[in-house]
Amino acid sequence: MPPDLALDIAAAVAEHSPDGMCVVDRHGTIVFANRRMAALTGYPHSDLEGMSVDALVPDAIRADHHKLREGFTEVGEARPIGRGTTLSMICADGSSLPVEIALAPVMVGNDLLVVAAVRDVTDRLATERLARTNSELLALADERDRIARDLHDTVLQRLFGLGLELQAMGVRLEPVAATQIGRAVDELDLIIREIRTTVFTLGSAQRDGSFGQELGAVVAQSSRVLGFTPRVRIDGPVEAAMAPAVRTELMASLRETLSNVGRHAGASMAEVVLTLQDDAVHMVVQDNGRGLGDTSRVYEGNGLRNLRERARSLGGDCTVSNGEAGGCLVQWHAPLG
Repeated sequence: MPPDLALDIAAAVAEHSPDGMCVVDRHGTIVFANRRMAALTGYPHSDLEGMSVDALVPDAIRADHHKLREGFTEVGEARPIGRGTTLSMICADGSSLPVEIALAPVMVGNDLLVVAAVRDVTDRLATERLARTNSELLALADERDRIARDLHDTVLQRLFGLGLELQAMGVRLEPVAATQIGRAVDELDLIIREIRTTVFTLGSAQRDGSFGQELGAVVAQSSRVLGFTPRVRIDGPVEAAMAPAVRTELMASLRETLSNVGRHAGASMAEVVLTLQDDAVHMVVQDNGRGLGDTSRVYEGNGLRNLRERARSLGGDCTVSNGEAGGCLVQWHAPLG
C-alpha cells in the first residue's frame, strides 16, 4: 500500500472514530486532534491543536504530569492508563469529564509521538451506579424482611402480649390506676409503630439520594417552621415499591402539607402516616390545630389545590377535611407507578 494512501486511511479512521483521538509530541504539545476530541473538551479544533496536553489534566496532578509522560515514553508500550480507577479530563468550561484513556507510542522519523484514545464514560458510570443502587436495595429489602420476621416473631409479639396483659389488669384496677395502665398501653402501641417504621427505613437514611434521607430532610425542614417535629410512621416497603415520579410528587405534597400546617393550623402536633394499599401509596397527615372552618372553599387556595392536582396527575386523588377529633386531615394517594 502506498505510504500516502496509508496516511489518508489512518487520518480518515481517526477523524470518524467515536472516541476522542489526539497525537502528542515529546514536549506534551497536541499536534493532532479529531473532531470528537474537540467536542469532548469543548475547545475549538483550531485551539486544541498546538496547546499543551497538560491543560486537560486535573489540577491535582498537573504539576507532575510531565513526569508521567516521560515515564510512558521511556517504557514505550501501548497500554490503557488508570485501569481500575476513574480518570478525569478538564474541559474548556472548567468542568470535569470522566474518561478512559489508551496510549500508544508511534515513531515518525526520529520523533516519538503518543497517540491517545479518549472515551467518555459518563453513561457507563451512571449505569454502574444504578446497578449498585439496585443491588443495595435488594440487599436492603432482604435485610428488612429478616429483621421484620425476627421482630414479628419475638419483640413485637412480646410487646403485644405485654399490652394485652396490661389491659386485662386495668379492668380489675381502680379508675386512676386503670387510666395509667391505658396510657402505658397507648405508649406500647406507639413503640410498636415506631419499630415498624424503623424497619421500613432501615439503612436508607444514610444513603445519598435515598427515600429515607429525603424524608428526613423534609421533616427537619418543616420542624423549623412548625416549632415541633412531626411524627412519621411508615407501614410497608414504601421506598422499594414507588416509581421515581411518584416519590417526587409525594415528597412535594408532604412538604406543601407540613408548610400549610405551620402557616395556618396553629398546631402543636402532626403525624404523617405512609402505607401501601391496593397497589397505591397512601399518605395521611393529621394535625391538632384549628381545622379548616368553611370546608366549601377548601381548594380555592393554591397550596391545597396543588396537593390535589399532584395526586391526580398520577391517577390518584387528595382530600382535605376536618379531623374527627379536631384539626385538619389530609389524605393523599397515588398508584405506585
